[in-house]
Amino acid sequence: MANTKHSVAREIVIDRLLHERRGYSLYEMLDIVNRELELQGFREVTINTIRNDIDNIQYLYKQKLDIEMRSDRCNYYRYHSPNSTIFNNVLTFGELQHLHSALMSIRFVDPIQGTLMYQELSRRMSGMLDIDNASDPIVIYKNIPSKSSCNRFKALYQNIRTKSPIIITCKKETGDGEYTILVHPYYIMFDCPNYYLLCRDASHGKPAKILISNITHIVKAASTDFVPNSDFPLQDFYTNHLKMD
Repeated sequence: MANTKHSVAREIVIDRLLHERRGYSLYEMLDIVNRELELQGFREVTINTIRNDIDNIQYLYKQKLDIEMRSDRCNYYRYHSPNSTIFNNVLTFGELQHLHSALMSIRFVDPIQGTLMYQELSRRMSGMLDIDNASDPIVIYKNIPSKSSCNRFKALYQNIRTKSPIIITCKKETGDGEYTILVHPYYIMFDCPNYYLLCRDASHGKPAKILISNITHIVKAASTDFVPNSDFPLQDFYTNHLKMD
């Protein structure tokens, strides 16, 4: 891949796609790369360019790829190691995700939110991460939680980030016993002194606020489509629940 803006734009997108564990076919990569190139004002490329890019990643940059032929008779590609990258001395994909989450939090709570600086940074990082630059932050709180508290809701955070419906088992708030429900997780909220999961209770068709300390088991509902948040309008939520003291 020549050292040009056009090729670097392709490299950034392909490098990001190869990190994803699902794997991508060459034609899927072509569609995604061309969409990004168009947004950045570059010309589109052909499948042969993507094929050459993949060859260069393997043989020029010496990165090991997993290649899997699936039922559609197409090869799907991903990095053998999630930590692989063709870039040196740059932030990892995971670090970029954390920076984007921090940036979005700043945009929502800082008095100068919405400035051109924040909007441009959001747009550029969203292009690298393939996420909606208007997406909401995941964790809503006024006070920074402790490390132990963060560890407690790590699994929930991951499912919120990947927009994955989950089946949770919870202790009943009154009396003994447990119950199991299917939920679409949206936010983790700190409402002193407890942390809560804000979600859509699909089992009962209603929004829910669930005490995280009562959750005893979490399983992904792999065959269920994620229902986007329409129960907790973020700006109204901040206004009603997170007023400055």
